[in-house]
Amino acid sequence: METVERDEQRLDTGLAYREGEAVLVTIRRRDRRYDLRDDGRAVELAGRPAGWREAAAAAVGDLGLNLTRTGVVSVPAVEGGVDRDWLAGRVAEASLAVYDALLELE
Repeated sequence: METVERDEQRLDTGLAYREGEAVLVTIRRRDRRYDLRDDGRAVELAGRPAGWREAAAAAVGDLGLNLTRTGVVSVPAVEGGVDRDWLAGRVAEASLAVYDALLELE
């Protein structure tokens, strides 16, 4: 039986939601597959005001990434596909866009 290689790391993207609150992206690897996500931090920090889901979905949709029902920004990837660092940057940008969009709702 083959063993499945797994790894997880958190990447500081150099962006910040606000002073002292860095935009981090978690990169989980399982063999050749990757999952990049913000772990829902944008929604956690901005809150869930009325209309939050629609505003968050619009912000993420503009960048072509995924948004879970709980507010996690994510995208899957396969080794050898798109550059993971570039993709992590896209997740960070989308997460920051969600944060900004939710703050505008208040």
